[in-house]
This record gives sequence, structure tokens and C-alpha cells, in this order.
Amino acid sequence: MKGIHGLILAIGLGIAGALFNFAYLASRSRDVEKIAFIGVKGDKVVGQGEPLTEENIEPVEIPRRWVGKLEEYAILYSARQTVLGRRPWRPLEGGALLLRSDLKTPPRELRFGENLPSGVQEMATGVPIDSRKFVPSLVQPGDLVSFIVSASRTDSPTLAEAKKAEPKGAPAAAAPRPASRDAVDLCGPFRVLAIGNRLGTQDVMRAAKITQTQENVMTIAVKIENGKMEPEAARLMRILEQAGSKSLGYLLHPRNEKAGE
Repeated sequence: MKGIHGLILAIGLGIAGALFNFAYLASRSRDVEKIAFIGVKGDKVVGQGEPLTEENIEPVEIPRRWVGKLEEYAILYSARQTVLGRRPWRPLEGGALLLRSDLKTPPRELRFGENLPSGVQEMATGVPIDSRKFVPSLVQPGDLVSFIVSASRTDSPTLAEAKKAEPKGAPAAAAPRPASRDAVDLCGPFRVLAIGNRLGTQDVMRAAKITQTQENVMTIAVKIENGKMEPEAARLMRILEQAGSKSLGYLLHPRNEKAGE
């Protein structure tokens, strides 16, 4: 009997110790410093372009020692007044943290190149494009494009221009051979600055409730060096002038390709 009593006593002490340990850990956990971030309530969904409200957000507490660099990407709950009414550019499901990148806004001005060599600057020009042959929404500012030029739009000199350039007494030059109607050429590449009035991604623009206009005009960057336009840009200007500024087709370069490669 004494053995049974001892066993029961040992079990009781063990349970009591576990309870005390649990209570101690619980009290310590309350003492751990936590940081609250903005999260979307579990039963809410914030659609693309819908405003953030007090009703669809809640604090998400994380112990400071586990936060790491999260403060650089997520928004503190204490700063919620700065985001109320803002419209995320993508849908936010319940249980998601609100990230700084979710609140992108459309650029307010064209983004020209930086760190250009001395004597070189970038300027912008518009090119009419044929939206029937390529979906403009697939092109983003910063992409590289090359324009498709048919043989009938090349900037080679005409026969009259060639004769005018010949010195007097020189033998007559052979007439230029007509190019094949099927021949095409590329002019570029050029960096896109805007599609119509869109200076950024279409999702961000849609979330900001800005209506897309003039998708048939592409704004590109051209380089001017010591007052002279780069050769490909000058060639493009001649082609547009000869074609009466008719719309051009274009090819979109891979996004991992850099200008000059």
C-alpha cells in the first residue's frame, strides 16, 4: 500500500509541476515583446482596386525576435491610418499580410535613363503602333521593342536623289533594284517609356481607377549625343516621315535582355 501511495504522490507532484511550468511559460509569453502588422481578416477579401477599411484589416502580432527584416516589407498596424482608403493593385485574400508592394501607385512622370555618359541624354518621342497585331497591355514601360519595317518603308535614297548626288560627268549609276514586297526589316531596339497615358503596369493603373487612353501611341526613349540623334532613331524618324506616320508593327524583346545586347 505504501508503494501505491508513493506512486500516486509522485504522479500528483508531476502533474502539479507540469501545471506550474505551463503557467510560468504562459506568463513569460505575455511578457515577450511583439510587433503588430496589418493583416487582412480571415473572413474578408480585398479585391483589386478596392479601398482598405478598418472593417477588413486586423493586427497580426509577431514576437520581435522573429520579425527579422519583415518591417522592410510589411506595414505596421500602428501606421494603419496611412493606408486606409488606399487601393491595392492585386486582390488580397483573408489571412494575408499587407505588403508595401501591394500599394504601388502609377508613376507620375516618364522615367529616363540614368548614369548616361557625358554628352549623352535621353529624350522621348511617340510612335504610332498597330494595336491589331499585338496586344499593347502585354508591353510594360521599360521593355525593349523593335519596329517592323516593310521594304516599301526603307529609307534608302530614291533614283532622283541618287542622280542629284552624282558629280557632273560621272557615268550613270545603275537604277536601284526594287525590293521584294515580302522583305521586312527591323529598326531598334528602343526602350518603351509609355503606352498611351500608361507609365506603369496596367494592374496598378486599373487599381488607381485611371482610364487607359491612346493605346495606339508608344512613347520610346531615344539618345541624343552631342546634339545628334542616334542612328537607329534617326532612321526611324525618316521611315515615319516617308510613310506618312502610318502605324508600325513591333516585336517585343525578352525582358531579361538589356539595351545594346
